[in-house]
Amino acid sequence: MKNPSKVYLFYFISALLCVFVLLTIQQKGKAARPVSISEHKYTIIEKLNHKRPVTIVAYGDSITWGYDRDTRGIVSQVQHPYPKVLEKQLRKKYGYNKINVINKGHPGWTSIQALENLEEEVLSYHPDLVISMFGINDARGHMKYSPHALPVPVDHYKENNRQILQKLKENGIEVVVISPTTITNNKNNGKKTQVYYITAIKSLAQEEKIQYVNGGDISIHGNLYDGIHFKKEKYRLIAEKLMSAIF
Repeated sequence: MKNPSKVYLFYFISALLCVFVLLTIQQKGKAARPVSISEHKYTIIEKLNHKRPVTIVAYGDSITWGYDRDTRGIVSQVQHPYPKVLEKQLRKKYGYNKINVINKGHPGWTSIQALENLEEEVLSYHPDLVISMFGINDARGHMKYSPHALPVPVDHYKENNRQILQKLKENGIEVVVISPTTITNNKNNGKKTQVYYITAIKSLAQEEKIQYVNGGDISIHGNLYDGIHFKKEKYRLIAEKLMSAIF
């Protein structure tokens, strides 16, 4: 009869050898697997520096759209809204043309419509970056887009934007938030209450670790024609602010 201790030792050594062989094969398999460049998550700046195709969606209200109204009251879009100017400046700075800035500004929209239409207006374009700017109509109220034409409560405004930012982040999209540009029109006390909306969006950007640009830094002195909207040639100031702050 064989010595039991020797039999046990034989099986133990055999098991160790099997484990060793399996681990060796596994490690070789890992080492042999090529690393795809697509596994690296490029930031928007890295993409621009590497001259990769870039899609940016500018999402906002009439300020993003480029609102203008003539003396007869006819509303039109200016020839050079800020997204168009930004696209031109980015192409010039980075030296290639595969940079597209899509203008998704909608006059009158509040954060309510921004959230409701996020899929169609933004996510469907699979952008690399979204520049979001809402708040003026939330603060003032809008006869068509805010409930009872009254301001959207600040906490609702913040929560709507939180959901927007989180959905964008979940889809791997970088985000820049611009706080509302300064207004002097005091409908529904908007001029006085706007500060609460600015504070809300700034704190939200900090909480969500999103890049924040202070729209209040964009000069309105002599640049507004109705207390809200920029003069035709002054929408470029928003693009210039983004270029200096982000790009």
